[in-house]
Amino acid sequence: MTDKDTLELEHQLSIAEEIETILLDDRDNIPDMTVSEYLTELLEKHQLNKTDVIAASNLDRHYAYHILSGEKKQPSRQKVLALAIAMGLSKTETQQLLYYAKVNQLYVRNTWDKVILHAIEKKLSVQETNRILSDFHLSPLLQ
Repeated sequence: MTDKDTLELEHQLSIAEEIETILLDDRDNIPDMTVSEYLTELLEKHQLNKTDVIAASNLDRHYAYHILSGEKKQPSRQKVLALAIAMGLSKTETQQLLYYAKVNQLYVRNTWDKVILHAIEKKLSVQETNRILSDFHLSPLLQ
């Protein structure tokens, strides 16, 4: 897979004569993965243990295993973010995970999202993230 940054993709779109060219190229550059497949790839890449990640995520153990196994096809954004934070993912990995989960990516102009982005950058835990969210009277990562 060839990684292209957003600016490069936008530039290619602006100069393309036909949209079909861009769409065909994208098929080769963006793998068709499920959220569970990408999580499995990340677990292997970062040499993480499922049990430890689930415990750190504060998710219900059975529900988390359903996400990781692919039984839960479209987990909520908050649950995906709890896993991302528990795994210590980078901002790029987290945004990609949200893409595969088919939920909105993090947006820096949204206050709640800004706290989550800060937590990702600073490698905070789910508990630390929830504390900051609470300090600013924002809804917790997990209800």
